[in-house]
Amino acid sequence: MPRVPINRRTMLAGTAAAAAFAYTASVPSVRAATTRRPLPQHGVNYDTEREVWNPEYVRREIRAIRRDLHCNALILLGSDLGRLMLAARCAADEGLFVWIEARQFDQDAPTTLAFLSSVARAAERLRRTHPGVGISVGCELTIFMSGLVPGNDYLERSANLETPAGAGYNERLNAFLARALRTVRPLFGGHLTYTSGVWEAVAWRRFDVVGVDLYRDASNEATYVQEVRALHRFGKPVVITEFGCCTYRGAEKRGGMGFDIIDWTQDPPVVPAGYVRDERVQSHYISELLDIYQAEGMYGAFVYDFIEADSAHYRDSRRDLDMAGFALVKVLPPESGRGYEATGHWEPKHAFRTLARRYAP
Repeated sequence: MPRVPINRRTMLAGTAAAAAFAYTASVPSVRAATTRRPLPQHGVNYDTEREVWNPEYVRREIRAIRRDLHCNALILLGSDLGRLMLAARCAADEGLFVWIEARQFDQDAPTTLAFLSSVARAAERLRRTHPGVGISVGCELTIFMSGLVPGNDYLERSANLETPAGAGYNERLNAFLARALRTVRPLFGGHLTYTSGVWEAVAWRRFDVVGVDLYRDASNEATYVQEVRALHRFGKPVVITEFGCCTYRGAEKRGGMGFDIIDWTQDPPVVPAGYVRDERVQSHYISELLDIYQAEGMYGAFVYDFIEADSAHYRDSRRDLDMAGFALVKVLPPESGRGYEATGHWEPKHAFRTLARRYAP
C-alpha cells in the first residue's frame, strides 16, 4: 500500500560502496555475494519530490549520508529528471552506489516509458564515469500508474486491486515491465530492478535484482522472517527497497501506514491527541529489521527515508508532523529561526545515530 506523502499537500508516494555491487562487472558475481554479511548494500531512500529544492542543501545532505551515516548506497526517488541527475551526480561523487527510481505518478504507459527512456540515457552518461549506477523502472505501478488497475488515482486503484475490476493486474503489470525492460536495456548498461509492492507477483527473470518494499506491522509480524526468506526463491540478489517506521509509540505496529494518523481535514493538519513522540521506537524497529536482513542474507536494504523537509518537528505534539514521518532527521519550523527553507538545517534523530553505528566500517 502507499507509504508516505511525497508532498503532504498533494499525494502519497509508494510507499542503494565501491567494493560491493556498485562496481561488479556481471550479475553472477553479484549473486555470489547474497550470503555475505554485513549487507553489501546498506543505505537510505532520498526523495527529490519536495517543496524546497536547493542544490547546496542536496549536496550537504548526500555528503552526510555518505560520511556521517556511513551509507554505501542510495535510492533516489523522483519524477523530475534534472533533480534526479543532480542528486545522482552528487551521490556518485561521494562514492555511493546510486539506484535511480524513476517515477511518473498517475501517468499512462507511453508517458512513463518516455520518462524511463530519458532517465536511462542520462543514467548511462553518468555510468560511463561512475560505474555504480542502477535503475529501478518504477514503484508499485499497479497503484501509481494509470492503466493497470481501474481508477483515477492511487486511492481508487488501491481499492480496486482485489475486486473483479482489478482482476488480472499482475499479468498487465508484467506485460508493462517487459516493455520497460525492452525500452531501457538498449540505452543503459547497468543493473536493473523494480520497486515492487508485496501484493505484486513480479516476473523477475529478466531483472538483475529483486526489489521489494517490505514493511513490518501487526499484520505480518509473526510471518515477517518467512516473508523475507522466501524472497530468495527467485535465485537473484534481493534488495529491500523500502523499510522504516514513524516516530511515536505504536508506530511499529502500523509499519508503512504509520503516517496515516494525521488529520488532513484540519488547516493546518494536526496529529490527534493521544500519540506520544518516541524516537526510540523508530530506532529499535530499524535495528531489528536489519538484524533479520543480515541473518537472511539480503543483498541490500534501504531505510525510508532520510529527510522529509516539508514536515517540521514541533514541541507541541498536535503540530508535530515529523512524529508521523519516516525521516531519520528532523527539520524545524520557520519560526524557530532555523527553518529548513531558509537555512537547510536539520538535526539527527535517535534512529540516525543507531543506523550510523550499524553502517560504520
